[in-house]
Amino acid sequence: MSLKNLMGAMNLARWIIVMGGLGAVALGANGWRLYHQRVELEAALEPDGQIERTVQKIQLLGKQCSKLQSDADREGLSGQSEPILYFRGLASDPNVRFGQVEVKEQSPQVNVKGTEDLQYVLQPQVDKGQPRDRIVYYMYLLESKSRRVRVTSITLTPEQKVKEWEIANDMWKWTIELTSRTKVEKK
Repeated sequence: MSLKNLMGAMNLARWIIVMGGLGAVALGANGWRLYHQRVELEAALEPDGQIERTVQKIQLLGKQCSKLQSDADREGLSGQSEPILYFRGLASDPNVRFGQVEVKEQSPQVNVKGTEDLQYVLQPQVDKGQPRDRIVYYMYLLESKSRRVRVTSITLTPEQKVKEWEIANDMWKWTIELTSRTKVEKK
């Protein structure tokens, strides 16, 4: 029989049978695919399955992210492109009140592989003495608000020159040298 004769012999009942058969094959294939998907999802939901492991990994990464974020928030230099803003900001603290601070940056040094030490020299712009307690508190703030900054040297000279038997006021001119250590990112 040829295709022309076969098509000519088709009536409505035969078309319904053929289309129903093709639909049954398509529905069977789709059902088989959905069955395998359901089996994989049930296996992932079992104890110590893929979903439980993924949830544990997300929780661990969330805790690490929270810890790193809190470390970065405590770090005084975070989010600032210039440490000079950090030094000047602390100089205007209500307990320090130095006003403007002159910051001189020296060339970076590499003492330990993978780190870079940036050295700064801080001096008040006004050539006027400051009380020792404010100077000490400023150095404390510099170190306590940033884990990267350390005071490496300080020079104090009395504001007024007096003879050794005279009592001087407690005002001092100062120069602070400090070091900021950063990691060098490899490119």
